[in-house]
Amino acid sequence: MNQRYESRKEYSLMDVLQYNLRKWWLAAVFAAVFAVIVGGYKAKTLMPYIDAEVYDDRMQVETSVLLKDYNSGSTVERGNDIMKIAKSSSVYDEFCKVTGIDLTKQAFTDMFECEQTEASDIITFYVVYPRTSWDYTVNDEEEAYAFVNGLLQALDTVTKKQVGTQCFTVFDEPQSQREVTKLETYTISSSEFRQGVLKAVIAGILLGIMLEVVLYTLWMMIYKKPKDAQEVQECLETQIVDVITKKNEDEETYKKAAMFLNGQKAEGCLKINCLPVGRTADTTALRLAMCYANEKKKTLLIDLNATDSDDASLSAYVMGNTTELKLQQMNDYLDTVKRNLKQEQGFDLVGNEKFKELLDRFSKQYEYILVNGRDVSAISEGYQTALLCDSNLVICGRRNVRTEELYMLKNTAEINHIHLDGVLVYDL
Repeated sequence: MNQRYESRKEYSLMDVLQYNLRKWWLAAVFAAVFAVIVGGYKAKTLMPYIDAEVYDDRMQVETSVLLKDYNSGSTVERGNDIMKIAKSSSVYDEFCKVTGIDLTKQAFTDMFECEQTEASDIITFYVVYPRTSWDYTVNDEEEAYAFVNGLLQALDTVTKKQVGTQCFTVFDEPQSQREVTKLETYTISSSEFRQGVLKAVIAGILLGIMLEVVLYTLWMMIYKKPKDAQEVQECLETQIVDVITKKNEDEETYKKAAMFLNGQKAEGCLKINCLPVGRTADTTALRLAMCYANEKKKTLLIDLNATDSDDASLSAYVMGNTTELKLQQMNDYLDTVKRNLKQEQGFDLVGNEKFKELLDRFSKQYEYILVNGRDVSAISEGYQTALLCDSNLVICGRRNVRTEELYMLKNTAEINHIHLDGVLVYDL
């Protein structure tokens, strides 16, 4: 025997790939959605910069100083010396002393910039505002003026002390002005725009596919019901008779199922046991019985799923409450008999020896006997009936049954030497 006691189906990497490939349309939807989202976002962010001129508009206080010939060095060398001294710790300490401003050395050197035009005796210092650097903020024009004036005073004091003479004079007094600078780095061509959007679209497609694979695989791990008819077949290890959907739930489908079961028939009566799982109010046995009756085959339907038959029910007869058993004649070739659970008073109907004797007696009167049982995932009665019948057909409601229940059905059947001839899958 090949018994299984899994509570859930284990999926291999190949299974995961196969299931995801079957849902290619879902991956395509995810890919399209994310391609639109990512590509659209990229296009929106890049659109303002296509062949555009982008400018940086800022306010600053600037001042210029004129270098003196305080040594024999060239203009460039003397300018570099002054700019290095301006960033030195000596000037920083003097600046803090003069202005009373408490800030770090990093904030001081980062707050101002200085530049020298090539081969020029003029150096320009400027402070941009509003601006925050490290622990210090220049909020407005007044604070920017205070910073520049303090810088000039501190630089003049330190250079006189270190060089021994005045190294520069103020050429332009500090003044506030707006500076507009063209930022070439933020301008892209139409070709670069298309390439950027295309890359974003491809990234969105890949992201969508990967997300679909992850989500669908996670759903496969969490979902405890069979995903399709093939998984039902793998759990029960029996062949699929047919898969019934809303499109093919008609007489022809049941005729095919009846013909399949008819292949199990030898001489005499064929007793067929229907084992519903995930189907509480199943009419499959009735529809199969009608197929045989329509072929003018004498057929009996024993409905063990009924609960409210009349006094002369199957239950009353088997339990010995009456000697009369009334069969309901549905047409010239189809009779039916039903149970009444109240009359059984908790006793076992199918396990009663009288039920077996009655089944043997009916076998001599009918060509086909179909037993419509109750859901075997809740009631074990169907297994007892299976031992008395020639053929066993599982009636599976795929969307209402757990994988664990299918494995339990298979294992119980094998332990009791019950052969499952096939499964009719309802995918409604």
